Amino acid sequence: MLIKKLAVVFVPFFFAAAALVGNSAEVSGAGEPDLQRGLSILHAVSQAAIKVSDLADTSAKSDLVKQYARTVSSGNAKFDAQLMLVAQKQGIKVLPLDPKTEAGKSLSDRLKAEAAMLRSLKGDAFDKQYMTLVTNTQQSIVNLANARVASATDPDVKVLFTDLKTVIEARLTTAQEILAKVYGDDI
Repeated sequence: MLIKKLAVVFVPFFFAAAALVGNSAEVSGAGEPDLQRGLSILHAVSQAAIKVSDLADTSAKSDLVKQYARTVSSGNAKFDAQLMLVAQKQGIKVLPLDPKTEAGKSLSDRLKAEAAMLRSLKGDAFDKQYMTLVTNTQQSIVNLANARVASATDPDVKVLFTDLKTVIEARLTTAQEILAKVYGDDI
């Protein structure tokens, strides 16, 4: 049941930060490699993805892209609630991105650039770029989820990333199908 509830939750740009969440030092008291940092990044990217996905209502041409983006946007609140619950259980405070760090600045700049680029596009160009970003980022997050499932020692964390992997694999398949349709035999 949890997987079904999460199926509409995860966002395409959610995982632009996959490389940032991966290998780092232990967070004291959390028992997981840099879990505070990872959850903070996922929260920030989730919020950014809601805004970008909401653009599809006015910018996308394809009804498939619009529906996909609506699913992404509406599902983020549920995922964020689960993420925040896991953080609370772990005694972790989810923090905003720190623009004073190289990683925080990089992620913040990328999220802003992706949003600006998508805001500048309409119709078919939006559809193709949005779905390309979705597909690329979701391929990265499958790797992230695999690594986190393997390294997680806390059951709640393991469930969060196992569900994430399941949902993202399904989302990736759907995104690839939509991408193939919006591109057709064009470049």
